[in-house]
Amino acid sequence: MSKDPILKIENLTHVYSQGTPFELSALNGINLEIHRGEIIGVIGHTGSGKSTLIQHLNALIKPTTGKICLDGRDINESKESIKAARSKVGLVFQYPEYQLFEETVYKDIAFGPKNMKLAEDEIDVRVRASAKFVGIGEELLERSPFDLSGGQKRRIAIAGVIAMLPEVLVLDEPMAGLDPAGRRDIMENLMSYHTETGAAILIVTHSMEEAARYAKRMVVLDHGKVAMDGTPEEVFSRGRELRQMGLAVPEMTELADKLRDMGVPLEDTVYTVEQMLSALLKMERGREHA
Repeated sequence: MSKDPILKIENLTHVYSQGTPFELSALNGINLEIHRGEIIGVIGHTGSGKSTLIQHLNALIKPTTGKICLDGRDINESKESIKAARSKVGLVFQYPEYQLFEETVYKDIAFGPKNMKLAEDEIDVRVRASAKFVGIGEELLERSPFDLSGGQKRRIAIAGVIAMLPEVLVLDEPMAGLDPAGRRDIMENLMSYHTETGAAILIVTHSMEEAARYAKRMVVLDHGKVAMDGTPEEVFSRGRELRQMGLAVPEMTELADKLRDMGVPLEDTVYTVEQMLSALLKMERGREHA
């Protein structure tokens, strides 16, 4: 991971309908650094500011105060910096398949690279590579996206962002509405992209299980502020505070807390099935050697 952040968010504040009776403060002094290669889970209840935050990252909306710097440059300082931000920071909205509009899968994936004014051969390479990343076979590229399943449409929409080769990939509830197998497949595709490119990935989700399974760092938002920022172990060790924010901790963390209340001496922070199994085996081995 590089020492200098690719994205630096400084004292970011956003107020909707400022100066009107409908004024609403959505973000209140957010400070964050995002480094290349990080996988970050952004967690928060509805209204915590998650969606407002990520729309600032490629200049879809502008700060009321504060700034966002990409490689040290304020992304809102000029049209050129905004354009650079939108090619380097890829944003996948919730239910992105609703944004598909081209007549073929190929053309939909190619839309972003074409806007970047790339050569046709480069566009072709990117379309085929990004389709492969998300598990879309070449036999589907000339099909209409509207003839495909909901999961396939989701993959196509994600491929269209990946085709721009973003250095930061931001996904807003990327698994919403998918079955467990579809959720797992898409996350594995995204992890492949991360491994091969070293891009930073931000996953905005309300699912603690998903964040815990894939993210190495978690940022918890509450009432437009950063309430927690740390490893999953650090965040889930503060289960009572998370519950007070209206967030549900992972099922395995709930189970571990209940077992401890019953006198079971689980030592480690537990938030996945694998960790629960490991903790129980560790405890059992300790008994055998006692």
